[in-house]
Amino acid sequence: MQIGYVLCDKDLSTILCFSDDKNSVEMLAIDSTKNINKSICLSDLTEIKSIYKKFRERNLVDELEVVNVAKLYKKFY
Repeated sequence: MQIGYVLCDKDLSTILCFSDDKNSVEMLAIDSTKNINKSICLSDLTEIKSIYKKFRERNLVDELEVVNVAKLYKKFY
């Protein structure tokens, strides 16, 4: 179980994660806690916003929202 902030789409259906090769990022469906555990999760709000800004500048992600990961875990517990 992770603690902190993650990047999700606006309807909270997908979450930003590192790909299996750890060289890129991908959006995974939030259909299990396993995918939430794979997410890029940082404990500091400023850090996650900084990472998001860098990903946006490099066109790696579209419009995302910063969400407390506890909100996503509540779907399953």
